[in-house]
Amino acid sequence: MSSTHMPTLVESLSADRVLLRVEVSSHDVDHAFEHALRDLARDVRIPGFRKGKVPPRVLRQRIGEEAIIEEALRGHLGSWYSRAVREAGIDPADAPEIDYEEPPVEGSAWTFTATVQVPRPAELPETLEVTAEKPEAAVPDDAVDRELDRIRGTASQLEPTEGAAARGDYVLVDFRGEIDGKAIKDASVDDFLVELGSGRLIDDLEDALVGMKAGEERDVEVQFPADYQSKKVAGKLATFHVAVKEVKQRVLPDLDDELARNVSEFETLAELRSAIEAEIRGRIERDADGRFRAAALRSLGAQADVDLPDGLVQRRLQARLEDVAESFRQRGVPFDRYLQSTGQSIDQVVASLRPEVVEGIRQEQALRAFADREKIAVADDEVDAYIRESAEAEKQDPDETVRRIRENDPVLRELTDDLRMKKALDRLVEIAVPVAVAAGDAAGAENEDDAGADAPADDA
Repeated sequence: MSSTHMPTLVESLSADRVLLRVEVSSHDVDHAFEHALRDLARDVRIPGFRKGKVPPRVLRQRIGEEAIIEEALRGHLGSWYSRAVREAGIDPADAPEIDYEEPPVEGSAWTFTATVQVPRPAELPETLEVTAEKPEAAVPDDAVDRELDRIRGTASQLEPTEGAAARGDYVLVDFRGEIDGKAIKDASVDDFLVELGSGRLIDDLEDALVGMKAGEERDVEVQFPADYQSKKVAGKLATFHVAVKEVKQRVLPDLDDELARNVSEFETLAELRSAIEAEIRGRIERDADGRFRAAALRSLGAQADVDLPDGLVQRRLQARLEDVAESFRQRGVPFDRYLQSTGQSIDQVVASLRPEVVEGIRQEQALRAFADREKIAVADDEVDAYIRESAEAEKQDPDETVRRIRENDPVLRELTDDLRMKKALDRLVEIAVPVAVAAGDAAGAENEDDAGADAPADDA
């Protein structure tokens, strides 16, 4: 942990240009020199010493102090500048112009300056007319019934039947696959439970199972698709011997008080229905509120005169692109593989992201100008209350969390600014004139996932 250093000083040079005066602690300077010597020792070859084992004194004599200073600045000046930007709470629009009177010296603090372009403050019209679409928060007539149907599905049972299998029924089946009399690898399965009509089996095989009863066996010719995932069988004609062990039908429970007691904490169906309606209504209202807030912000952004420096746009685009790539990595899909599968180039992806990024900057700068006009401020006790509430939600010590954040100026400044922007948006929503629109299908009760036992994933 680096020692404390003087806060970064910010001097406004013009509407879109500032000068940062940054002091780097002696601890951080020494750390940079240590890294520089270690990195140079790894790369420099000096007769009589193994690579990476050159003593610092010998290294200094051989390459000179100037080269060491250059390496120290190359490795650390960027991070010192980035830290200063965070501490100052500015949003650079371009690369900085770095300057200093004397180079850093080990054992001493060091000061440098950075002149950087920032977006000029957005300008708002003297009279704001903020309008925003607000969906009607009405529960669709069939939303509660559909949710009850879903709940019935989760409580349903599979019961054997002596009748012939139909689509929608479940069959417990053994099958063996052959091509030209030779067994197909991974195509011999016992006790495979599958829902007919789910698409988990090849069409020919599933069609043959329709109409069969428990205890029946038959041979089925199956034509594998030309694009089948296994290249060894793709496009080939196979023979499957299938034996149906059981046919089961899904039986739904009655929609009554007993169901309510079995699936919830409620005693009656009426109580369960009322709770479902209240939960759906809450989701719709939250969604409508979110849409209204977003629309109010769009309305504000559309009326603002906003500076959009290309450097700022490019930096935000790069950050957005990295977020997209990371989202694919988290799903186990390398981003380059996604690009190959979709036939897109990086430039095409960036071009598709650009309108979203530009609009985000526009709305952000407009909201900041609105906060200034409305003289929005956040008191210390508001910040502390928010920190405490968040700490309690995360089951952390509220007092310790407040102390830790209050000692971290960049984090505290960022948090305070976030709360200020939230208050500004709250104020904007207060003055926005709602424009009614149809609610649409916003109930959030459209979850029609198949309920009950999952079919095995082993496809033929």
